Amino acid sequence: MTSFDSDKIAEIHRHLDSDLPTEPALRVKALESVLVEKALLKTEDIDNSVEAYSEKIGPKNGAKIVARAWVDPDYKTRLLADGGAAIAELGFHARA
Repeated sequence: MTSFDSDKIAEIHRHLDSDLPTEPALRVKALESVLVEKALLKTEDIDNSVEAYSEKIGPKNGAKIVARAWVDPDYKTRLLADGGAAIAELGFHARA
């Protein structure tokens, strides 16, 4: 009869599960596939939107603004007085 090491089996199971995409990631991929298949979107359009939100619009910009305010007290004062003007100094637009 074969003996099983339940700890080893559990570790293998955890490892295999960790390689799988999350359920939301699978759902997004399924939606993307359908939209591309029906020619409602192009893969490049999706890639461009993701890049825009992650690099140009997203939280990295806010982090740069906050970091500048931490190290530059004069900038912090300007930021608190007129946020739109202060972030424009860094090349960002208030709406982004």
